[in-house]
Amino acid sequence: MHALKEAHRILVPQGIMIDVRPLSVDVPLEILFAGGSESAGIIDMSPCLGLDMAADRAIESVIMERIFKEVKVEYFDFAFYWTTIKGMEEDIEENWKDEVIIPEEVIRLAHMIFNKRHPQTQIRVGNRMKLGVYMKQPLVE
Repeated sequence: MHALKEAHRILVPQGIMIDVRPLSVDVPLEILFAGGSESAGIIDMSPCLGLDMAADRAIESVIMERIFKEVKVEYFDFAFYWTTIKGMEEDIEENWKDEVIIPEEVIRLAHMIFNKRHPQTQIRVGNRMKLGVYMKQPLVE
């Protein structure tokens, strides 16, 4: 909430604040190959669910207080791609360590599918994203 009030303070009159973030919904880990794709299972994105809910509450609060006006909210899909499972695991460890849980059975199945379909195989993880656009409102004294 403090960050949103600070954003209001520094924005020019009728300035725009953008809220873009992945939603904490479980997503499939897919192996892509020539001619199709196969799911290795579901990745657990729930570790960030509390942060998601807190962000939504903060946005709702500044809208209710008429600090910001909602211009639009849209949802879209965004995908991450890797050429190796090891590369995916290293990327997740480095960038999303506390945000993503890949069950061991999903990794095992991903290796099996990947090895069966190799070469020209990719790993894909799709995220549902939120894009919120909010306009600064004048403070009412």
